Amino acid sequence: MADTDAPRRGRPPVHDRAELLDVAARVVVERGYDGLRFQDVAVASGVPAASLRHYFPTIGALRHEALMHSVRREMEQLEEQVARHDDPWDQIREIIIFSLGTDAAMRRHSWLLWLEYWRAAARDEVLARHSDVIDAEWTAMTLRAVRAGVAAGSFRLDQPEERAAYEVSILTDGAGLAIAIEPDNDELAAAQIEHVLRAARRMLGVSAPTTPRV
Repeated sequence: MADTDAPRRGRPPVHDRAELLDVAARVVVERGYDGLRFQDVAVASGVPAASLRHYFPTIGALRHEALMHSVRREMEQLEEQVARHDDPWDQIREIIIFSLGTDAAMRRHSWLLWLEYWRAAARDEVLARHSDVIDAEWTAMTLRAVRAGVAAGSFRLDQPEERAAYEVSILTDGAGLAIAIEPDNDELAAAQIEHVLRAARRMLGVSAPTTPRV
């Protein structure tokens, strides 16, 4: 049955919406944003396509929500990881390492998902607005760590705090593009992480550790 944007009416069955979105996100990684179909998610989840339409009336709605749900959840996971650290440099380090990824399977899923998200956001106003919010939150989280480091005297900046936080963020994203192309390459990922950590130390005026922890 062809996917259409015609909404379906009826009493919705009981399924875990978040789990369905997780499955849809995995399909996006494999087939691409535009390639996502109800039938693919039905096969992957075991939930009939008709039932999926009760939750997501159009394929466009499913595509939107799958990306936004996964990106939001990844943001929340990062915030939880960062909150475990009191030291500002450890917080910056966590942001960089979590974002670039140390596990090959997780790297592949995460970076391919982000590439689809950014590509779709370039043409979709809803996703573009969502992307602006996520970017602002990501930079704000980095900025909090930068400000804490400056206040503690452990960061010595030669530029405004806001600019330093932004540069750490874009440096991380830039390094991630190479990883996205070769997500299974552990050596490349480790090298990119160390490159970004070294650059961040220089930008923030942090002394390099005597023993690297990557």
